[in-house]
Amino acid sequence: MNSVNNKKIALITGASSGIGKAMAFSLAAQSVTLILVARRLERLQEVQNEISEKYPLTEIFLISSDVNDPELAAKIENISNKKIDILINNAGLALGKDFVEKSHFSDWELMISTNISANFRMVHLVLPWMLHHGQGDIINLCSVAGHHSYQGGAVYCATKHAVHAFTQALREETCGRNVRVMQISPGMVETEFSLTRFKGDKTSSDNVYSGMTPLSGEDIARMMQFMLDQPRHVVIDEIITMPMAQGSPTTVVRNLK
Repeated sequence: MNSVNNKKIALITGASSGIGKAMAFSLAAQSVTLILVARRLERLQEVQNEISEKYPLTEIFLISSDVNDPELAAKIENISNKKIDILINNAGLALGKDFVEKSHFSDWELMISTNISANFRMVHLVLPWMLHHGQGDIINLCSVAGHHSYQGGAVYCATKHAVHAFTQALREETCGRNVRVMQISPGMVETEFSLTRFKGDKTSSDNVYSGMTPLSGEDIARMMQFMLDQPRHVVIDEIITMPMAQGSPTTVVRNLK
């Protein structure tokens, strides 16, 4: 990256779709330089082309990588020149809805490595750079599952409880150091989340949102942009948000015909 670039630089994980993609558009509108990370290069390139068409002056760097790849940190460091102003720690997943005794340990391991270890590693990577440059903003994507556990989601809920606890502790550690640590905890958001959870079963995925209006990736991006747009002395510690038809992870009102 050109060291004379004085624009803010944002790192977004899980940027090829859903919330990550929506946030990339939101930050591009603010003339922020983007480093977009996701596994699917083709989808990343589509996002880049769409953003470039709407915001042609936006500088965009793509990293096609799983967030669990041990070489990812070096790739980010090389592109960013150790300067990240905004981290949108978005990558995460749920796998399955089975009870513990019927669930697959391999699914547990992937959820734990992606939702916890990779999330924490991103913070561990960029936080020293933010402190060195004197400011930064971190938004961790949590979930209402980080507040309320439910049947069939034991491990996923546990990973989001971990993100919640980590973010709270990090908030205290960075207090007064001009690094804002925030999190957003959405309920039902219609992205590829459920399609991943049900391992490509589109019928099961569609049924999650049937008969109600879920949140969208754009809804969450709008809220995150609000968090970032506050004056430096204002920290929105957390936003908990659900669609009107959802009262908790297990309470959803549907208008089915």
